[in-house]
Amino acid sequence: MQDNQLVMKPISDLLDNQFFIPAYQRGYRWTKRQVIDLLNDLKEFQQKAKKPEFYCLQPIVVKKNDDKWEVVDGQQRLTTIYIILHYLGELFPKIIKSCYQLSYETRADSEAFLKNLDDNLAEDNIDYFHISNAKTTIEQWFDNEDPMLPFKLTQTLLNSDDTEDPKVKFIWYELGEHENATDVFTRLNMGKIPLVNAELVKALFLKSSNFEHNVNESNENKSIIADLEQVRISQEWDSIEKSLQNDAFWYFLSKDDKKDNRIEFVLDLRATQLGSDHNIIASDKLRTFLQFSSWLENHNVNVSDEWLEIKKVFMVLEEWFNDRSLYHLIGYLIHQGHDIKDIFKTRDDSVSKSDFKTKLLDKIIQLVFFDSKNPTQPFEELENSIETLLSSLSYETIKQHNQIRGVLLLFNIVSLLNNPKSNARFQFERYKLDKWDIEHIRSVASDMPKTQDTQKKWLEQVAAYISDGDVIEQEKHLSDEQLTEAQLIKEQATSLNRTSFKYSQFEELYQRVTQFYNPNSNDEVDNSIGNLTLLDSGTNRSYKNAIFPIKRKSIIQLDKQATYVPLCTKNVFLKYYSKNVDKMLFWESKDSSDYQQAMIDTFIDFFCIKGA
Repeated sequence: MQDNQLVMKPISDLLDNQFFIPAYQRGYRWTKRQVIDLLNDLKEFQQKAKKPEFYCLQPIVVKKNDDKWEVVDGQQRLTTIYIILHYLGELFPKIIKSCYQLSYETRADSEAFLKNLDDNLAEDNIDYFHISNAKTTIEQWFDNEDPMLPFKLTQTLLNSDDTEDPKVKFIWYELGEHENATDVFTRLNMGKIPLVNAELVKALFLKSSNFEHNVNESNENKSIIADLEQVRISQEWDSIEKSLQNDAFWYFLSKDDKKDNRIEFVLDLRATQLGSDHNIIASDKLRTFLQFSSWLENHNVNVSDEWLEIKKVFMVLEEWFNDRSLYHLIGYLIHQGHDIKDIFKTRDDSVSKSDFKTKLLDKIIQLVFFDSKNPTQPFEELENSIETLLSSLSYETIKQHNQIRGVLLLFNIVSLLNNPKSNARFQFERYKLDKWDIEHIRSVASDMPKTQDTQKKWLEQVAAYISDGDVIEQEKHLSDEQLTEAQLIKEQATSLNRTSFKYSQFEELYQRVTQFYNPNSNDEVDNSIGNLTLLDSGTNRSYKNAIFPIKRKSIIQLDKQATYVPLCTKNVFLKYYSKNVDKMLFWESKDSSDYQQAMIDTFIDFFCIKGA
């Protein structure tokens, strides 16, 4: 039984073929923009290509049907190339003497229309209309280009594999006899599972012909052994993909929200190890597949051996994930934009795991604490660099926001690693998916809600907070005068929220609340890192304007519900970093100062004193 075949075919290999568009396919629907994008890509390739590079068109999926090829996927690309060749053939009939044929199961007249593109018939049906539009677009595009381009592009389109000249190729995916074409079409189109790098590499690896030369048994056993090897690779492939579907594993490795075919991450890493192939354009979206295709074809590589190399890459990633120290150091670097490929190179250049960790720590130190313009600063200056950096960071400077976020994230990582007996881990998946970002601990006066909807929500929060039984218990230490003021605030907030109110009325109450719970709110805004922490987007949206005790209550509630809260965010709102905890409902300048100093001490202890 014929197996699926996956090869690269230049356009010149297709010119004598007949293609058949089945009834389950819709008609030609490419827009002017899509046609122009393809022409621009071909032009750019023609102008920049070096021998023996090739431009790779997206896959065309076909199945043999008598003397024709049934087009399961790729009709739009195949038709557009046909129309381009038709245009060029009229200019250079001696060069383009023939072209492949396209016929249609339910639109027989379309075949004749393609052979004789008559604009007068464009309005006869929707297929003619789009085909005619594509033809006009192609004509107009060439009219605006260099007069020599049509000839040059004709050569590029028709160059065969017999020459070293740049050429254009299709990814030719031929379905085996056992495949149901309609089912494959449904999977590719209705199921929204495109033939991306991972799908194509899997098909490339699982071809039965890959395994026939791997066995030395008698003929009757060869087929069984080959089938078992094919099944083994298929099962291991699925197992790796399943492991990567674990968000905790995935978001440790990547910030990408990719949902399907996450194994492509592993394939990309292995493809990098194979080295660059000068035949393949660096920007090609299917570069990973093309690299594996070239590697297997041109280097006489045993597929089982190559699959083992891919598994080794995955096993390294798994080892990092399971090592608590590497998990945090690498995860931090990844979420700060560091390239995983550089981390692999650092591993390869290390003499031991300890040396690898040391180099990762050095990358973090250079990234966070040392001036990128002076990367050769001596390690002895690290302590001063830590203090100088944390003292200079300000939320007011927008350019420092990414730096502040990185310092706050590192504070969480280091705080966890400072306790080697703990098995607690920073949850990178929640950090990514819940969009944890920097926010003021004590809200600034300018954060007063501006619209009536947000003002009403703010009033509800205040009234609900003061009515809470736990809060009443916490506020027992308040004086009678303060308790009376809290009750009056609650009544005024409730009353105001029941009616339409003026901006000035809300502003008056807002000032009263902030004066009571945030007595220093009129002081100069504290934009230092001592008044900043990581908050999730949900809390940010709901409590951005809230006073400190309401934010505190929200964080405690999340923690009670076992919703992930980064360690240092929780510690801040529980005031663990404050040296004198006498006012749990207030965040004062001394709390900010103590918190900032705690960061400095933690970093110095970890990176300097402990000899990290």
